[in-house]
Amino acid sequence: MSVPDQRPDAAADRSLITTPARSLTSVLPVLSWLPSYRWRRDLVPDVVAGLALAALLIPESMGYAGVAGVPAEVGLYAALGAVIAYAVTGGTSILVVGPASAVAALSASIVADFGGDADPLVLTAGLALASGVLLMVAGALRLGWIVNFISRPVLHAFVAGLSISIIIGQLDGLLGLEVEGESALATLFDVVRHLGDAHGLSALIGIGAVVVILGFERFVPSVPAALVVVAVGIGAVIAFDLAAEGVEIVGDIPQGLPEVGIPDLGVTRWLELFAGAFALLFVGYSEGYAAATAVADETGESIDPDQELIASGAANVGAGVLGGLAVSGSLSKSAASQAAGARTQVANLTGGILVLATLLFLAPVFEELPEPVLAAVVIVAVLRSANPRSLISLWLVNRLDFIAGLTTFVLVIVWETLPAMVVGVLLSLAFVVRRASFPDVTELAADDRGVFRRTSDGAVPDDRVSVVRFEGPLIYASASRLGAAVHTLIERRADTDRIVVDAEMMSDLDITGAEALMKLDDELADRGVELHLARVHHRMAEQLRRSLLAERFEGRIHARLADATRADESPGEG
Repeated sequence: MSVPDQRPDAAADRSLITTPARSLTSVLPVLSWLPSYRWRRDLVPDVVAGLALAALLIPESMGYAGVAGVPAEVGLYAALGAVIAYAVTGGTSILVVGPASAVAALSASIVADFGGDADPLVLTAGLALASGVLLMVAGALRLGWIVNFISRPVLHAFVAGLSISIIIGQLDGLLGLEVEGESALATLFDVVRHLGDAHGLSALIGIGAVVVILGFERFVPSVPAALVVVAVGIGAVIAFDLAAEGVEIVGDIPQGLPEVGIPDLGVTRWLELFAGAFALLFVGYSEGYAAATAVADETGESIDPDQELIASGAANVGAGVLGGLAVSGSLSKSAASQAAGARTQVANLTGGILVLATLLFLAPVFEELPEPVLAAVVIVAVLRSANPRSLISLWLVNRLDFIAGLTTFVLVIVWETLPAMVVGVLLSLAFVVRRASFPDVTELAADDRGVFRRTSDGAVPDDRVSVVRFEGPLIYASASRLGAAVHTLIERRADTDRIVVDAEMMSDLDITGAEALMKLDDELADRGVELHLARVHHRMAEQLRRSLLAERFEGRIHARLADATRADESPGEG
């Protein structure tokens, strides 16, 4: 007797989720889109969008370099390498990859843990390169699913907490203070204690820059607000010699092309960097893939997560070999580019050319940029993602997600970035295991129309035949719950002589689950109760065929619940 095949045809075996085939053009999409580029139609819109992008990319890249604890030019190096590499390997037409808040802060946290006399600049570039290599290897191995190890609630809470930490970390530059703190909370307390020591002119410039940027974004969104305040700030420093008045400026920015090469680090350092790069892999790819998905929703493109791993890795390698910091996809910069009319990666390459021009010709100008203005640019850039209100909705939807998100959010604020990320990932995994270990087991009964519903919804069970639905895979983590539920049911109804297990949701069966099923069958048989299976999930049906269970349950496997609950019914072949 074989297990009834409940599938309508063999095509049901084929998964609706397929893996895209690999080809040269899929790995290097530039070979596909560049030869067919519509120069007359798209070049002008792309160049215009590239100009608008540069107005945001340049100051933000310099600001995020400060978040990463490195000089401003390092952010420009990273932006240059990232936009070129992603234009060649990226799978989305307008996604912008460059320095971003989360990876910059995480990079600073990882590099800060290194002791000795290691150069932070070399370590930062090495970390970008290491994370890029890991991302590319993961993409080559088709490990795009790794992003699922960080639940969305944990990721959103992490980004919100990290954004608040970044804002707090920029307050000293905004107000002209000298503060220290081992955590964001400690830094905030230090800022509050020393508010009286704030440099008045610096605070006026910084707060004014924040107000102006927010005002432009609210009332004149088409104007590149960041570029406006940067230009005004530089002009004010030059015109009124604000540096002599105590306003901190960016200072020396090396003019010219960055050196290309692999950071000179020993084997031990590289191993340590690769260990830290795993955290960047999770955070950077998660944030970048979310941005890529949002862009694809607007453009109608399909996203290959494995190719995005390769492209994100290439962007980080490009940033690292130029001496830049780690990068990721940016939703804000992508949205700005799209709003300006971007159609292809030519817009991003245009922005990259302007970054290059800045390094070659405009570096002396940006040396006069006031630090309060740069802090204001960063604060406004991360302000939208610093909103923890989404945690409230988690409480209403799922308490476990709320606990994981709130824990991650609090730890980012009161502890350090990397440990908070690790705890968030572990909580995500722990709650996934918990959900797999505790599937619902409910009792069903037929109503007046013969439709099987939960008894808790009012359906009246039969005195002699009980139906149990196990709502999850029958595996080692959950197998004990089936026996416990059935025995509870038997104790409640002593007259029961048949137990029917609705196996429609048993999408998997391992050896522990098979042994639990056999043990339950033996125990029920000793009590004179028959155990039947109905609506067996197709994957479990195949596993039953490959085991002795198909023979054991000869005559007790049914295609329909109605058949399984009739004492005179013999199961058909489906």
